[in-house]
Amino acid sequence: MNYPIVFYPKVVMQFCHQYPLPEATSSCATSSQLQETQQFEQPVVLLTPPQPPVVLPVKLLWLIWVFWLYGAIVLPLLAISWGWLWWEMLLVVAAYSCLIAAAYSYVFGCRQKLLSRYKQQILEYNQQNILSHQNLSLNKQQEFSSFKVEKEGLQTALKSAKLELDSRNRLLKDLMSLRVSPNGTSQARQGVSEQRFLQYLQQYFEEVVQAAEFKIPLSQRSYSADFTVIHTPSGIGIDVEIDEPYAGKSKKPTHCCDADSDMRRNQLFLEWNWIVVRFTEKQVVQAPLSCCKFLAIAIAFVTGDRSYLKQLETEPDLLSVKPWTTREARAMAKSNYRLTYLSGFGVGSACNRVSKF
Repeated sequence: MNYPIVFYPKVVMQFCHQYPLPEATSSCATSSQLQETQQFEQPVVLLTPPQPPVVLPVKLLWLIWVFWLYGAIVLPLLAISWGWLWWEMLLVVAAYSCLIAAAYSYVFGCRQKLLSRYKQQILEYNQQNILSHQNLSLNKQQEFSSFKVEKEGLQTALKSAKLELDSRNRLLKDLMSLRVSPNGTSQARQGVSEQRFLQYLQQYFEEVVQAAEFKIPLSQRSYSADFTVIHTPSGIGIDVEIDEPYAGKSKKPTHCCDADSDMRRNQLFLEWNWIVVRFTEKQVVQAPLSCCKFLAIAIAFVTGDRSYLKQLETEPDLLSVKPWTTREARAMAKSNYRLTYLSGFGVGSACNRVSKF
């Protein structure tokens, strides 16, 4: 799945499936035209999300090496007490170490395979159940918009659709009352590119908050959202994240597709009933208006509110960007890749951004 990436909470997708958008919110076609269009519509089936695999925590893997250390101490002592020669003792310890290393490699390899398979299943699930649904819905709205109807029929249809949409948004707002709210503002340092993007978000969306902090359950740590965008009429919230390939000072790879830290973070925000949208830092810097348009599309997809999208319809669609692996992130850090697009945004400040959890 390429950037921009969007994830919708399960309750939101179920709501959209149960309460589809009124067709007149995107057009007011005649009944015969609507019937002709509906013949080509394909039903959208929501698949059951894959279940997380049961894997051994990383911390427990160190028990294998603790066991090896214990054996590496006990075996020589036993060998000395039994009167073995030094080379016999060395062979036993070497064989024991090889056995422990093989066991660790096997357990670690199985864990990585399970996590990789689960991550691929998640990507396929979201691609089929979310992106396809979104594309079909938006295409349907564009098809309906091409129809022409008489003025009286148009006004009647729009009025009826507005009443239906208002009623639907009230139901959605009641559902979104379960959305977890931030418990403060993060003190993490923000980059220049984020400050610039904040100005664009505030220009097109009403409720925008930067660096909202969310407490992680059963942990002393917190997650800091780059931005949160709230659609007031429906109550839906979007966690907007800007992903860079490596940290500015330490050059440590971040947001890599072969790591599972972002996957755990996304899952927690989805459980908190937040829509998660991820852009790359380069997309935000070079095409901020196209990023805003993508957010407007996400809002229209769930709520039917196209007021934001109308302001950005003339902007080009955001070009997709392939996610990076840890190896690719290290290569980009070595070549100072971020400087190629941050040169006009205060290089020192932007690259010294403190990465969030």
